[in-house]
Amino acid sequence: MSDLIQPQPKIHKESFVHPSAELWGAVEIEEYVLVAPHVSIRADEGTPFKICQGTNIQDGVIMHGLYGKFVTVDSLDYSIYVGSHCSIAHGALVHGPSRIDKKTFIGFKAIVHSAKIGRNCYVGHGAQVLGVELPDNTYVPNGWIIDRQEQIEELKRLTMPDEAKEFNKEVVDRNKELVKRHKSQIMP
Repeated sequence: MSDLIQPQPKIHKESFVHPSAELWGAVEIEEYVLVAPHVSIRADEGTPFKICQGTNIQDGVIMHGLYGKFVTVDSLDYSIYVGSHCSIAHGALVHGPSRIDKKTFIGFKAIVHSAKIGRNCYVGHGAQVLGVELPDNTYVPNGWIIDRQEQIEELKRLTMPDEAKEFNKEVVDRNKELVKRHKSQIMP
């Protein structure tokens, strides 16, 4: 019977999880994380998940993982790992085993599945990153499907637009302010 008992999420007291968001299983949320309305974070099959400080998980995001499949970060195994100061935008799907390193932006309705995404990357709206490893500072334009490692060479030739370079920082900073505002409204 003990195999059926799911661990409870661990949510840092300085983070905000909207009441309509659903978190199941071994999910660790560090400080200053915003989990917006209608998010589903299911660490019930693939587990555990870690979402690092200052990250925002926006409205309608779905996160789920495959049983027994992992990415390794600092000698620890995770089904899904999202580094610090990332933005996972509205309606995105992150399916494990996946790793998203710090200061990376995942666009609206983008899909990340069985992928490793480096630091300071920008995955555009509606883009798909499937089963590959993106190096640091990679720019994936809106709507592109990257599902073969050979495509990475083509991405390396692209220059990240200036607005994409600063966009994630602006989103992260704004969402940290929202964490404080939402917490003060719920817990005066």
